[in-house]
Amino acid sequence: MLIAKNDAYHKQLDFADAEIGDVFWVVEHVPYSGTIKGVQKYTVTEIRSKLVICLSELAKPLKIKRSTLQENCYLENDPYFADIQKTFEISSQVEWVRRLIKEHESRDFDQEVVDAVLAWQRRVEMRRE
Repeated sequence: MLIAKNDAYHKQLDFADAEIGDVFWVVEHVPYSGTIKGVQKYTVTEIRSKLVICLSELAKPLKIKRSTLQENCYLENDPYFADIQKTFEISSQVEWVRRLIKEHESRDFDQEVVDAVLAWQRRVEMRRE
């Protein structure tokens, strides 16, 4: 069973007692930045004497030393991870919308789109006050 150690903002997963089928999430950061570039779900598939072998949903393998606490690994029920995942999902959607907007001419937008963006801008301004 995977166990989270340390405080709420510096949690690390202990893989010493990992079991086949344990599930955890890895948060990938842009180097030297606080920007999240990906969130991957992994499942423990094999346990060796010194290593834990894991596989992501995209079939990406990961080898982890059993003796070392792992940073940027979270259990699904961790409230801090829930916040990280929500932030990543929203920022991914925002980037997707930005690309959509850039791909279209201004004549492609109707009043409904403009009203939605202006309503969002008003909510942002109200939060800042």
